[in-house]
Formats: sequence, C-alpha cells, structure tokens
Amino acid sequence: MIDIQEFAARHGIATEYIDVTGKRVMIKPQSQLAALGAMGYAIHDPRLLEKEALAEEWEEWNSLLEPVQVIRDGDPHTLYLRTRADLSEEAILTWELDFEDGRKLTETVYLYEIEIASYKTVQGVEFDRRRFFLPHELPYGYHTFKVTVKDGAEVFSGEMSLIKTPLTCYVPPEMAEGKKLWGVSVQLYALRSKHNWGIGDFHDLKDLLRYIARRGGHFVGLNPLHLGYPANPDPDMVSPYSPSTREWVNFIYIRIEDIPEYASCDKAAELVSSKAFQQKLKALRDREYVDYRGVIELKMQVLRTLFDELRLDDKRSTRGRRFLEFIEKGGESLKVMATYNALQALLFAKGKNAWSWTEFPKEYQQVGSPFVEAWRQEHADDVRFYCYLQFIATEQLEDAYETARREKMLIGTYRDLAVGVGPGSCDVWADEKDIYRAKAQIGAPPDPLGPLGQLWGLTPMDPRRLRLNGYRNLIALYRANMQSCGALRIDHAAGLNRLWWVPPDNGPLDGAYVGYSTHDLLGIIALESHRNQCLVIAEDLGTIPDALRTALKEARAFSYKIFFGERAWDGGYIAPADYEPQAMSALTTHDMPTLVGWWGDLDLKLGEKLGVYRSIDAGRIGKERAGMKQRILDSLHGLLSVGAEVPAHAEEVPAMTPELQRGLQVHMCRGACALFSSQLEDWIGVDKPVNVPGTCSEYPNWRRKLPLNLDEIFALPYVTALTRAMSEAREMASNNYHK
Repeated sequence: MIDIQEFAARHGIATEYIDVTGKRVMIKPQSQLAALGAMGYAIHDPRLLEKEALAEEWEEWNSLLEPVQVIRDGDPHTLYLRTRADLSEEAILTWELDFEDGRKLTETVYLYEIEIASYKTVQGVEFDRRRFFLPHELPYGYHTFKVTVKDGAEVFSGEMSLIKTPLTCYVPPEMAEGKKLWGVSVQLYALRSKHNWGIGDFHDLKDLLRYIARRGGHFVGLNPLHLGYPANPDPDMVSPYSPSTREWVNFIYIRIEDIPEYASCDKAAELVSSKAFQQKLKALRDREYVDYRGVIELKMQVLRTLFDELRLDDKRSTRGRRFLEFIEKGGESLKVMATYNALQALLFAKGKNAWSWTEFPKEYQQVGSPFVEAWRQEHADDVRFYCYLQFIATEQLEDAYETARREKMLIGTYRDLAVGVGPGSCDVWADEKDIYRAKAQIGAPPDPLGPLGQLWGLTPMDPRRLRLNGYRNLIALYRANMQSCGALRIDHAAGLNRLWWVPPDNGPLDGAYVGYSTHDLLGIIALESHRNQCLVIAEDLGTIPDALRTALKEARAFSYKIFFGERAWDGGYIAPADYEPQAMSALTTHDMPTLVGWWGDLDLKLGEKLGVYRSIDAGRIGKERAGMKQRILDSLHGLLSVGAEVPAHAEEVPAMTPELQRGLQVHMCRGACALFSSQLEDWIGVDKPVNVPGTCSEYPNWRRKLPLNLDEIFALPYVTALTRAMSEAREMASNNYHK
C-alpha cells in the first residue's frame, strides 16, 4: 500500500514548522491528509489513491524531460533526461534549443554520449537518469528545449520550458549606490479631490505623484489595483485583497473626463452635465465612505455611452488601431476576463445572484465550453466593451507612471500584488489547466495577532500543477503587475516558499503548510523585475522561514520593517538606524490602526465594540501599550528626533500630537532602510482605520476616505514643514550610510 506520509511529502506538505515564537509545531496527520484531498487525491479510497500515485509516478519517469527548469545565475547549466534502461546505447538522440528570440540550436549524438547519473526501477521498469550539459551559455529569457530519441523503430520525444534568470532583482542605480528614499502609501480609492466622482482615481494619482515629487518624495505606494466584481451589488465584495483577477486593472479608477473620446461625445457630455447626474456626483463626493456601487453605476453609464456612440474599434483611425492592438496583445486572458464580466453583469441584470461562476447556468461553468463561445459571439459588443474598459484603465495608469518619470521620481508608482483570488473568481473560472484548488483556502496558523489562526477566503495554486504548466500563470501574473510602476510589493511573501492550506471541513488551526519552489519563483520574479526595471518589496511579516529570508536577501528583494513590530529582547524599540538596509520601513500599515488610533487606544475601543477583542483582552493590551508608549518616547528623546514640545513622559501625552507624529516620521527617515513609506492619513490626524482584520460587515473596511482634498492637504503649512524635515532626514541618512 502507498505510504501516505511519503506521498504527502512528495507534494510539499510539511510535517512541522517553526512558529513566530520559535516553537516547533507538529502538523496533524489528518491535516496533511486533508491537504492531499484538497489537491484532488482520493484520500478516502486507499486503492484509488494508490492507483493515482502509481499513475503519477509512471507519468513522471516515462517523460524524457521535466516540464520546466529555472536556471539562475550561478546554477550549473545541466538538464536531466529520463530514458528506459533497455534502450540501445547506439540510439540516436537529437536535441533542439529554441531561444526566445527565435534562434535555434540543434545537434544529433549517440545516446551513450549522454552520461548516466543515476537509475531507478519504477513499477518493474528500469530507467536511467542522464545528465545533459548545455553546450552554450543561455541568455536570460524563456526558451524551449526539445529532445527526440530514436532506437530502431521506436521514437521517444520530450519538451520542456527552460527559463534562464538573473540571481537578483532590479534595483535603481541610485539606490544601489546608497541613496535613501521616502514616499507615501495610500489607498487610491480614499483620495478626495474637487473633480473625482466619489472615489480616488488615476488623475488624483497623477496629482499626488506631483505633490510628493515636489516635496522630495520618490514613490506613491498603492493598494492592489486588481479588478474586483463590478457587477456584484454586495457592498462587502470590495476588498482590493480579494479580487476576481490579478492580471487586469480595476476600471473604477478611470477618470472619465481624461478619456480622449469624451471631449468629442456630445451625448456623454450632456449626460454628465445634467442636473440629476451632477446631484448624484455631489452626493458621492460628500460621503465619508466610498459608495462603490453608486460610483460604478455612474461611470458605467458614461463609459457605455462612449463605447456605443464612437465605435472605437474602427481600424481606420489611429486610436481604433491602438485599441485593436491592445485586444490582440491581451490575448486569451483579456478575452476571458471580458467574457466573465459581461456574462456576470447580464446574469445579475436578470435577477440571478451570480456572485460566483459556480452560480452561472451549468452550460457556462466551463470556460472552454462551446456554450460559452456561442454566448461570447452572441454578445460580442458586451465582451468588447469590457476590453475597452481595460484599454482605458491601463492607459490612464501608464499615464500616471509617466507623470512620475517626468517628475524624476526614482520609483514613482509602487503597486501591490495580492496573495490570491477567491474560489468564485474569474481567474479560477479561467483555470483550464487545473491549477487552482478550490477545495482549500489560504490562511495563517496561530500567532500573537491571530491566536486562533486566520482564513482569508483565497484559493491556493497547486505547486505541482504550476510546474507542469511551466509556471505560465505566475509569469503572466508577475509581468502584468510590474507594468506602469517602479516597484512591486508582494503581499504575504511567505507564499514564495509555503502557504497555509485550510481544507473546507477544517478550521485555521487544522491547516497544513504546502511548499513551493522558492528557487524557481524568485528566479522568475528577478527576470521580470529586470525586464520591467521594477524594484521588488517582499512583505515578509509573520511566520516566515529563515531559509526564505536568506533567499529573499540574496535575490535583492527588499524586506518589510514595521516600527511597532521591531522590538528588542528587553521590550524596547530597535532604533531604525539598526534596521536592515535592504528593506522598506513604515510606522503603520493598512491592517493596523493609524498613529492617532494606536496612541489613543481607539483601535482597542473599536475592537471591543466590534467583538474583535474581549474586554479583558483590550484592558490587558492597553496596559501593555502604556509601557510601549514610554519606550517610544525614550527612544525619540534619546536620539533627538523630537524637541521640547513633546513631553518625555507618556502620561503627559494622552493623545497623538502633530509634534510627536512629526518626530516619529523623522525618526524613521533617519534610519538605515533604503525606503521609508509614510501614510498620508497620519499626516492629517485620521483616527479611523482602513481595515479591521477579523471583521467583514461589522466595519466599513476598504471604504474610508481621507477627510481632506489633496490640494487642501498639501496647502497645510504643517505638511510643508513635515515633508521638508523628512527629505532632510533621508539626505542625512544617505550620507551616513553611503557606500
């Protein structure tokens, strides 16, 4: 019978891990078994499971080549071939190397010229594992290696994807020479301006980039810009970290007035200028929280009017040809995304709660079915409309990035890649290679911030299926998210090594870690990073294996340092001057309270009200925090980051003050990290958080706007003085740490 433990290990399912406290934790055997079940194996039928395992083993050894090999700088240029031992050594082997640029190399040799490195008997058949040395240096890129072995009348062939990559990711030359930068992180939807439609948009992003550049900053970090579920009326389906697809841009951020077609479309202009429309716009702008449904409905009215009236797909015009080229370049991925959204919108319009593709009529649940293709042809205009939305959104995002480049920002737009997508998403619907595993969801094991573990409602990818598909999904994903930006933050970078899979019948305590090839993923990321000149920031907080931290540093992926989490053994705060230089530091994040909220314990009061904290826990944390505040003040006064306007004793500072906030920002800017990211809301004393982890409908997560318009924020004398002080502190740090 099959050895379940060995079979699980072969599929990357761990038996143990080290938690954030350094304690070794054993994973329950039943959790490992459940993870195998989530991968699609028949865990409740031992005979069928053994049959599946034997078939998989035979498929592997009976294939001449691996499906993919990633060769990073410094790796040996060696491939391995698997041949049956009963083949004649006089058999003729022909290999062909097809380079990405179209060049080809080919050679024919005798089989005996390829040395045998090892051998194995598989189900009664002996196989040789032969070592093949690539005779030519590979250029960086995605190549194809093919082999044919002819032994008399028998012919065997194989093909693999061969990926050559740099060892390290791209870093701007100025940063490599020691220049320290600052920037801001914002939720794009939270930006207010006089002319947006109740949600921050790409024009607001351009304005913010100019403001930050002219104050000495070099980047604006954004929430994930992935496309969500625009047709879904559920007000809670708005998290940027739970998108429908991670390859395409959320068109809710389009600025209508910036679309070239708008100026020549009288019908659209009349619609927008009507009294009723303007009243709706004012109401959307005035609201404290983003009304996603209201914004989408207004923008879709105008966008559809533009599309219907002007027929942009006319190849006789320059703009039309550009749109058609965009569609051609977008390929199958664009077509599938547009079909999913058009179909979902139609079903919702007919009254069906089509929140997931599993709720589509049965004939439309398989993306490759002839029924879907027939529907696409019948509704070609609707499908092309969603392509048009992507065309505009992509164009405006790129325009924002070009604005940053014109302002001489070293990074400019800095994007965020979410961990995954939900089981009802477009990406899972489009998965014809059976890579996503909808029978599990990604989460996290218990830690001090989540003692009961976490569930994120996101669907993991199967590491074996990713390899069988030559990592094409991930290549497309990284490439798409490195467009129109100078840096990419990879959320939950632990996923580059392992993910916590939680099967449907289990709680987060009963998950299991499933491993991924860090070597391969970092190689692909490094290649795309250089091709797109995109810095990589790996969010390495939480339960991260030491081996991954080492690999990330070797790959020049920048670490993530949060001030409140950087504490010494005695409980004090580590001085930012002692942080890892190859990192981005920050005071707070979107999952934490603002500075005003933290210092005033407003997060504890809110958490208690929402049921996130029990009264006894909120009280305990509050008492611990009083000591933490004193240690912070000790550090600031000791390092002269604040002046006499900030008292030295915590009990004399019951609430966050502008002076203390400025002192904290300057304190971080003087630090060793190459990057410091400040949050715009902390500059203006916002007390409400962006997101309260552990809540859904209890709190308006991902909706809170900034209280002031951008022009109002940057007209404040305090902000002028703050940004000047931050720039001076970063310049000082650059001089102190210059190589």
